[in-house]
This record gives sequence, C-alpha cells and structure tokens, in this order.
Amino acid sequence: MKTNKAIFRINLILIIINIFLIAIPFLGLLFLMVLGAFQILFSIVIGFQFKKLPPIIKTNYLVYLTFTASVFYTFILVTNGYLDSGQQLITLCFIVSICLAFQNLFITYKIQKI
Repeated sequence: MKTNKAIFRINLILIIINIFLIAIPFLGLLFLMVLGAFQILFSIVIGFQFKKLPPIIKTNYLVYLTFTASVFYTFILVTNGYLDSGQQLITLCFIVSICLAFQNLFITYKIQKI
C-alpha cells in the first residue's frame, strides 16, 4: 500500500533528523517527543490494519504498544509526583524511547515490504 510506504519514509526521515539533533542534546530530546507523537499516530494507523498483518509483525506491534504504554505511564507517574524523578529514571525512559523509535521503524519497514 502507498500509505504504508509513506509512513515508513516519514518515520525514517524523522529518525534521521533526530539522530543529527542528538549532537545538540536538548534539541535531540525535544525532537524525540515530536518523533514519539508521530509514531503514536503511525501506530494507530497500523492498528487499523492489524488483522491483515502476519503473526511476527503482530507480535512486534503488541510488544511495541506494551513498552510504549509503560513509558507513557512512567512519565505520568513522575509528572504527578508518585515516582521520584531522578536522573537515572529519566535517562532510562529516554533510552527506552529511542529503542522504541527504532522498533517502530522496523515495524513500519516490515509492513511496507508486504
């Protein structure tokens, strides 16, 4: 489908921009939130195609959604003061977010190859 190829290309461009912005840490972290917002939108689009996906992509997608929900829930807990917002926790959340960005890229790559 053209939609899947467009999603993959946009996702790839956003990740490449983010990689370059990591050289300026603050901008890289800010753009990571923009990338995450786009990838959540991409995940919603992928969710509408869920029944058509092969089992391996379904598994990757469900793992991605689980970890994304976990990171989002952790940020909510930190924001509301239920968790200590220590530097280690924030760093871990950003590292996991970067890994999730690449997992989303992998999923969109596999879908556009179908």
